Amino acid sequence: MNGDYMVIGTSALPQTEIDGAVNIYAGYCNNPFLVWGKYRKKLWRASLPISFQFHHTQMDGGHAARFLENLQEEIRALNP
Repeated sequence: MNGDYMVIGTSALPQTEIDGAVNIYAGYCNNPFLVWGKYRKKLWRASLPISFQFHHTQMDGGHAARFLENLQEEIRALNP
């Protein structure tokens, strides 16, 4: 990989209802991290809470917001 890309670690915990993960940096694995658990259904909608953690030296809030917007667009494209 070159400087234009970054690895974003992910973890799926489909049997667990989570709302977030915090302070998962270990000193040796400091890449941005995305965690999600069980989706939740309410009437006609389903939601998937996610937790996205990153260090400010790797990206700023604008980069994080753009990543999350792109993720939302991909999810919406699954069910047009």
